[in-house]
This record gives sequence, C-alpha cells and structure tokens, in this order.
Amino acid sequence: MTRLYISADLEGACGVVSTHHCAAQPDRAAYDWAVSQLEMEVAAVVEAALDHGVSHILVNDSHYTMTNLMLDQVDPRVSLLTGKPKRCAMSAGLDNTFDAAIYVGYHAKAGTHQGVLCHTFHSKLFDVSINGVSYGEGGINALYASVIHGVPLILTSGDRAYLSEIRSLIPALEAVETKVGLTYTAAQCHPLETVLEAYTAKTRQVLENRASWKQNLLSLPGPYELKITFINPLAADAANTIPGVTRLDGTTLLFKTDDFQTVYQMLQSCYSILAYTQYLE
Repeated sequence: MTRLYISADLEGACGVVSTHHCAAQPDRAAYDWAVSQLEMEVAAVVEAALDHGVSHILVNDSHYTMTNLMLDQVDPRVSLLTGKPKRCAMSAGLDNTFDAAIYVGYHAKAGTHQGVLCHTFHSKLFDVSINGVSYGEGGINALYASVIHGVPLILTSGDRAYLSEIRSLIPALEAVETKVGLTYTAAQCHPLETVLEAYTAKTRQVLENRASWKQNLLSLPGPYELKITFINPLAADAANTIPGVTRLDGTTLLFKTDDFQTVYQMLQSCYSILAYTQYLE
C-alpha cells in the first residue's frame, strides 16, 4: 500500500514562460492554457502511479491562489487539496503517512540565470537561506518533507535551471525536464508528447525502485538560522512586524529556532504578510 503526495506548481510546466500564463489577470486565455498544460502533466504522473498500484494520491495545488486545478479535471480516485490560506502552503496536507513525494512544475530560485519565471515563494523575496545555505522552493519543500515527516522526494519536474538546483541537494533525484530557459521569460520547450511520455516512464521507474528512496532523504539538524532578504525596505518593514525576528539591515531579517516546522511556517508568514505592502506602494 503506497501513499503518494504530489505538490503541483505552474511556472515549471511545459510551455509556461510568461507572467500572463501564471494568473487569470491580465490574460485569462493564456492562464487557462497554462493550467491545461499543468493538468496534463499531473494526470500523466497520476495515471502511471495508479496503474502501478499506488493506493492513495493527494494532489496539493501549490501555485499562487492555489485554485488552479479543477476537480473535474483530476482523476476521481485522487484527493485534491485546493485553496488558500492553508497551513504549510505548498506542503499542506503532507504527513508521515505518505511514502514519497513528487513535485510537478517547479522552478528555480530567485535570481537564477536562465531560470524561467524564477522566484522564491514571493516576488518581493530576493533570497532565503537556512544556516547560511541559499534555497529555492523545491529545496525548502524537500527539506520540510524529509526533516519533519521523513518523506523523500523521488521525482520532480521543471526547467533545466531548476533541475540543476534541486540535484545539487539530491544528486540521485529522477526528473523530467520540461524546457531549457533562455531568459526569465523565454525558453526552448520540449515537445509536449515527449514530456508526457517522460512523466509516465519516470513515474514507473521510481515506483519500481522503492529500495532507493531513502537515499533522497535530506538531513538538516538544528538549531536553525533563517535569513530572508527582501527586494526593498518596505517589504522588510512589513515582515518585521512578526514577533521574534531580528532586523539585520534595510532588507534582511533573521529568525532563530530549534524547530524546522517553525522555520517553514515563519517563512510562510513572511511571504504571506507581503500582500499588505501592495496597499502602501
């Protein structure tokens, strides 16, 4: 009986290269098309997993409003976690009853050369580091899965820059490359049929090699120093209202704790509160 957790972002999906693809405004048609791409990619993983005998799959819609995937477009045998706010956001619903995690449609961290639509949780965040090491969304979510729940990341997908980033943490991680970034908003995209075939093949491959999953578990013992650098002082001002943070300079906050669960939720609190700054700019 295998329980599988899938976190689905959008920026790393095949063909997605524009901010118009990532939100319903200002271009609904572009966004709807991008979501259809993501739905096909998630469906390819789900179908292969169910065909392989996976007993339970939870898909967590992890992009922006987190209301992108439509329930009628998801296999009826799958549970869909949709909407926000939700505790632990991109990792919501994950616990130690799951055997493995798969991240679909992920992207590189903020500031990455040739990282398509690269960012780290929020456009106003410039960098996130834990104990002196800079991480992107994939790395932080994989750490959370491993450190808190003992769940390994066994497969992921996205552009080439993201795959290079996440494999620096998990060298043996299997992956599906969807495109090769040229600039922040341009990429050479692989044929969709080839990408979907790769999802099917890679999902089957990782599920047939369960004995190797433990090598993907990450370890990061505490205590932890979470350092968050924002793109401007106003964003840092807003996040600085959270109790327990130390202001290091105009754009950087520091938070210390012995608990990685608190690290993750502190980070979520910081980028969630940034929505407030749009009313001040």
